[in-house]
Amino acid sequence: MRSVNFSEDSLPIQYQYLKRNLRELGILANFDDFEQKAHRAIEKLMQDDIYEEFKLQVGADRYEHAPSRQDERKGKYQRFLTTTFGTSRVYIPRTRNGLKIQYSLFDKYQRRQKKFDDMVILSMILGLSTRKQRKFFKSFIGDSVSHATASKLLNNLERDLKEFRTRTIEDKYKYILVDGLWIHIKEKTIRKRPIIFVLGITLDNKEELLAFKLAKGESEQEVTPILNDLYRRGLEGKHLKVAASDDAGGIKAAVDMVYPYAKWQLCSTHKLRNVSKNIKHKKANRKKMMREASKIYKAKTKNVAIKRFNSFFDKWEAREPKAVRCFRKKFNDTLTYYDFMYDKNFISTTNHLERDLEEIRRRIKIQGYFKNEKSLNLWVFGIISQFKEEQQPEDMPNYTFTLVKEPKYESAQLS
Repeated sequence: MRSVNFSEDSLPIQYQYLKRNLRELGILANFDDFEQKAHRAIEKLMQDDIYEEFKLQVGADRYEHAPSRQDERKGKYQRFLTTTFGTSRVYIPRTRNGLKIQYSLFDKYQRRQKKFDDMVILSMILGLSTRKQRKFFKSFIGDSVSHATASKLLNNLERDLKEFRTRTIEDKYKYILVDGLWIHIKEKTIRKRPIIFVLGITLDNKEELLAFKLAKGESEQEVTPILNDLYRRGLEGKHLKVAASDDAGGIKAAVDMVYPYAKWQLCSTHKLRNVSKNIKHKKANRKKMMREASKIYKAKTKNVAIKRFNSFFDKWEAREPKAVRCFRKKFNDTLTYYDFMYDKNFISTTNHLERDLEEIRRRIKIQGYFKNEKSLNLWVFGIISQFKEEQQPEDMPNYTFTLVKEPKYESAQLS
């Protein structure tokens, strides 16, 4: 019996063996027919869409005499378009008098669907070489790009990343959220290091990821250069009111260094998580304690929040001294948002940034670890470009790369 090797290099070959064996058993015949019919149906939909758009822009149907006609049809030419379904052949009508027709399916001279290009880049970010990805897509889709084209696609992403990190930033942010996402990266050995992210909230309450950088830790020496770079590129902090982060002392020190007049908000969610971890009698006390602790941050005024905290302190100090000490430490820093109640949802926690980190973490989880910093940068930039595309106005330059969505995975919370 043939041994089955599902390694990275042999997977496409094993897939072809599997299809051949299933076809010999008569199992795959119906599925092959279904694939062919589906592909033909997709080609027909594409072709019908092309003819319909041609008709609308010309202003009349074929052979129709209409005063709205802008041009006439003069034959057609064939064109091949590669999508994630394979390569399709469509026919493009010509115009007699040179009327320029714009099609929504593709741009001028485009031969591949952007999603297909994204999959090629994704495969290389995941570790396939340019030649291996060609073998992979040839086996599964029936078409591929050359290793030269694949390298060009990856270089385009690198240029976009460089432009993202050197672009001028408009000084229009009133809040910034700073947090770290710990990942595994292979150096001499596999180590755990944080990626520092900075999210900005604009004057009109729009969110934008401003920067990310792989660091050795969350110390002041590591975070200060990131904030200095933002300052140098335009974020001088003229409108900056608050910087929010977790209890990492290095982040607060870096904010004080670069933006000394901005107030600091200690994330209340992180504070509650830390309190929960320090509860000794979890079964007996955690549910009641956390319910009462959460109510403190739901108070309508700062004075009411402090009164609730004092009551909490008196009630639980004797029973859970460690958790209460943790809660008391820097408690006042978690109440900064009461000075900006109209925007409390933006700054009371770093949850707006953590939603983005959660999506990044979910996709990184299947990666396990990164082989090098270059792979990490391209991977993370590809993901955050999706956020940038959703948040950017249509008239702004659009530097986007949309990764293929991965299956949902259960993710861990930040500590």
